[in-house]
Amino acid sequence: MMKKIIIPDEYDYVGVFLTEACHLSCAYCITRHHGASYGANQYKPLSPQQWIRGLNRLDLPSDVPITLQGGEPFLYKGIWQILENIRHKVDILTALPPYLTKEHFLGLRTLEWNRREAPYPLIRVSYHGGQNDYKKLIERIADLQEILSIGLFYLDYPATAHEETEQIREFAQRYGVEVRSKEFLGWWQGRQYGTILYDRACEGTPVGIPVLCRNSVVPIAPDGTIFRCHSDLYFHRISGAIGHILDEHIELPTEHSICHHFGLCSECDVKVKTNRYQVYGYTSADIRFTGQGTACEFEKTKSADH
Repeated sequence: MMKKIIIPDEYDYVGVFLTEACHLSCAYCITRHHGASYGANQYKPLSPQQWIRGLNRLDLPSDVPITLQGGEPFLYKGIWQILENIRHKVDILTALPPYLTKEHFLGLRTLEWNRREAPYPLIRVSYHGGQNDYKKLIERIADLQEILSIGLFYLDYPATAHEETEQIREFAQRYGVEVRSKEFLGWWQGRQYGTILYDRACEGTPVGIPVLCRNSVVPIAPDGTIFRCHSDLYFHRISGAIGHILDEHIELPTEHSICHHFGLCSECDVKVKTNRYQVYGYTSADIRFTGQGTACEFEKTKSADH
């Protein structure tokens, strides 16, 4: 039996990226910000048996589930085996592919993975304007919520008319479906959207000053590689890997480590958001401008560039 992988108590999120594939084609997809290569089949996916063996090694902090995502996690055919054999509670981020029905879930031996107390729906269905039909999504969610904890999360995309968001809420209310908005992250018409804690973190190119960073998320790539942050995963930076979920021994860091990619951070890691208890003010990456590049040097660079 392989040793447990201890996830330290200060970690808040374990993201399991089952696949790079997606049935949507959003131009603003966060996985490809700054020219990242995610989605180009750079990772060889693990088998369901490998995922089950690796994920069941995880010793998680209280109230931390594993979150299955992608790409689109339901495009990974082995997801049903994982859901039947995982020993953890599970959250799922999905756009709910058209073929997916209640019968898929009723065919599982157990839905226990979907049952826990949480201040949000455990299956979070994304609506992206121009990519899917919110009415069809809401009708399907209404059917699924008879057996699942599930809700609709629409992306607050600046190009989306305010009238549509009101229509979404009204239509969802008619079906008794919970609806929440998701903050748009990224650039649109020359403006950066999202509450980013660190100036220039998502500028799009490395600032050129090394920083010290400690993250409290565990992003796991489709091939089982565990990365320090979402940016390392999206850019396939193997130098930023902590290890592999099937390594005999792996230890999650609790100290800061040096990073030379500040400026190419993923908004996922540096935005101000809610933690797993839905308390606002949490940012997963703790970045210090020290070492070779001091805070003073960073301020000088910033002043010179603006």
